[in-house]
Amino acid sequence: MEEILAGDRPFGDCDYIRQRTRLHYRHRLLLLKEHSKGAHLLLAAQEDASDDRHHQVLGDPAVRVATDTWLSAVLGGRELPWSEQELDTVLETAAAQSPRVTVPPLAEGAADLVRLHEAAWPWVWSEPRAEVDPLGEFFRRVFSASLHGLTLTSPEGRVRETLLRGAELLHELCPKLARSALSHVHLVVVAGKESPPESASPGSASPGFASLTHPRIPGVIFLSAAVLGDAWQAAEYLLHEAMHVKFTDLEHTHSLLEEGYDAAVSPLVRPHWNRARPEAGEGWPVDRALTVSHVYTTLALFHSTVAARHEELAGRYGPITGADPARQARRSFDRAQYLLHCLGRHTEQLGAGGRLFLRWLGGINEAFDPSPAPRGAYAHLVLDLYEREADTIRRALSRPDAGGAVEDAAALRSAARQEISGCLAVLAATGEPSGQPQELQDQDRVLAELESSGASFRDSAEAFLRTRDLVLRALGPVPPAAFLGPVPERPEETVAETVRAMTEESGRRLGALLER
Repeated sequence: MEEILAGDRPFGDCDYIRQRTRLHYRHRLLLLKEHSKGAHLLLAAQEDASDDRHHQVLGDPAVRVATDTWLSAVLGGRELPWSEQELDTVLETAAAQSPRVTVPPLAEGAADLVRLHEAAWPWVWSEPRAEVDPLGEFFRRVFSASLHGLTLTSPEGRVRETLLRGAELLHELCPKLARSALSHVHLVVVAGKESPPESASPGSASPGFASLTHPRIPGVIFLSAAVLGDAWQAAEYLLHEAMHVKFTDLEHTHSLLEEGYDAAVSPLVRPHWNRARPEAGEGWPVDRALTVSHVYTTLALFHSTVAARHEELAGRYGPITGADPARQARRSFDRAQYLLHCLGRHTEQLGAGGRLFLRWLGGINEAFDPSPAPRGAYAHLVLDLYEREADTIRRALSRPDAGGAVEDAAALRSAARQEISGCLAVLAATGEPSGQPQELQDQDRVLAELESSGASFRDSAEAFLRTRDLVLRALGPVPPAAFLGPVPERPEETVAETVRAMTEESGRRLGALLER
């Protein structure tokens, strides 16, 4: 599986994809020559360069952003967010550096150049920078304009060490895949969060930021220090975001999407393991679902490998403190399979390369998934969300200052009683396991008593968690195929839809409590 994901042509082989990317950007610079002195100089400077030097320069994030932005204005008539002079300076500076330095153009301004591994890339953003640093200043402006609510930081001490050990661990666990994925990443940024002003618009900050890539900043991954708790977590997030960067390179060089594809009007694929949020619409557009299916297929391999080797490597990298890796592998396979099944209904949105890519990913999953869910099943994905929401409440309850408003306590009790009702309906439709309905009914009476006495937040939260444990114990053993059957009193509705409605209604009742 690793060999295919890391080396298969045309979608796995990083050397092939990098060659295609180099040709793509040479062509873009040729189109800019008559508008940009810097484009002309950069092309000339690259004439006799080695393959690695081509990749360092033409793959450099500042060079790519300047080229893409300027060309979109020339060909598409879009307004430039930065002046032509500033964009030309970026390209001229990169051209001047090409013959005389051996680091990527944006990296030359770094006072302390930290590489993630043995190659010249990826490198890690840090301050301070050189006094005269046109590419660094340009990157700062790109960052500020594209990622509101985040700040550039310099990883130091434990964070820096964990990041480097995570890269080392990733190369030990999956050496071919690590090289392939990380070769598409030029820069790793550890970003912080700004405290939003009281007048900030919804979504302007990033309260849930863990890691991300940005489609208009190719070759860069952004990580929060919060996901660099240990080497295992760092390795996972590095791989996760590196695969998004690799997918961006595939998008630039292959016909993954139909000509004229527009994410704004794309059919949507619903990720049932994420909370439904009104501002996020009803799901992901096809391009987003395609890149996420690629990532989850890769994470299935990563977690399977961790499950097999974590005891062997614990002495060097410490114990795993997160979720069970075998369970994470199963979850990754399930999510990838679900997305691929959904994408199979929207192949008209894909180009010739995209349809091949979809078949390629589907073939990998079918060959290596040890126990796939039935086609169309998704209730187990909803129960993932259900369990993670309970963990959110459990963490809130464990804090020394745990407490909440009267409305929060009432919302927890109301949600718990609604979940008991939904669970009993599901058990009736799928066949009741012995004893579970009685436990649920007993818990409902407990909740009713708490409601009548106006119980505290802590007591209500503990009863809520007890309810979720009972529901998970009741529904967890139900085979995925059983959720595909109809609800007896509503034959047009499947049991899975009842589970989804139960979870979504709880999410609405709990609202902001789950966002804290």
